[in-house]
Amino acid sequence: MTELGNRLKQAREEKGLSLEDLQTVTKIQKRYLIGIEEGNYSIMPGQFYARAFIRQYSEAVGLDPELIFEEYKNDIPANDKDEIPQLSRVKTRKQVPTSSKNTKVFNFIPKVLMFLAFVAVVAIIYVLFQNWGVGSSSDTQENNKNVVIDNATSENEDPDENETEDAEEKPPEPTDEAEEEKPVEEKPTTGTLTEVSSNSPNATLELKDTDKFEVEIAAEGRNTWVGVSNADGWLLNTELKDGDSETLDLSKEAEVLFTVGWVPATKIKINGEAFEFPFPVNDVTTQRVTIKFVSNGQQ
Repeated sequence: MTELGNRLKQAREEKGLSLEDLQTVTKIQKRYLIGIEEGNYSIMPGQFYARAFIRQYSEAVGLDPELIFEEYKNDIPANDKDEIPQLSRVKTRKQVPTSSKNTKVFNFIPKVLMFLAFVAVVAIIYVLFQNWGVGSSSDTQENNKNVVIDNATSENEDPDENETEDAEEKPPEPTDEAEEEKPVEEKPTTGTLTEVSSNSPNATLELKDTDKFEVEIAAEGRNTWVGVSNADGWLLNTELKDGDSETLDLSKEAEVLFTVGWVPATKIKINGEAFEFPFPVNDVTTQRVTIKFVSNGQQ
């Protein structure tokens, strides 16, 4: 048994998983899981699949595959380029040679089409410009007529009557009481999350504009391992089964680290709002997120 096999088997047993349980979680046949723990990669379909199975095994028991591959690179079989699945190549048919005369015709057609398109655009612009000029001239004349009519009408009206009508139509000025009745906008209690730094699979965020830091963690679709810790140690270190959830009140914590073994099956809510992981969940399946909590009283 290799050092890598011992490490993986120990992590599996710490989580209380049997080989049958691990087979259900990873969909990898039990004999291949035994081969990984014993370092017997000859029973695998190939080196490419051996590496893929080791990655899935690591994620299922809460280990970071990238760290495992780096630490035990001598125990893990290297990729064989010949074994990597290749896309089928479609043979191109041999082109039938064409005559030089036809080639010249085909080369000339795009130029003709471009010229015709250019002429059409110029004609459209010219028509629009003409219509716009005529419309603008008509509008100007109509406005001038209205001005003359309005001036003539205003000269015949009694000034005293106009002042009386203006006084009747003038709306009342707003009072201070109306301004005092405006509702005061309340600040949201969910808080604001901003990114401080990120370097896959690690990210640091900051939670502000709130006095509470409540977290709900749930497993959806399959089992997932979740760890929550502060400077003193673990606050939560467990495997959530599909449908299980845990709720934590972290309002008194200044900094908390969330370690998620299988991100695609993990749903997190912070103060009732769904949390979006910093990295694509299907690309980075194991993520570590540090959240620094700055309450309203500390700002």
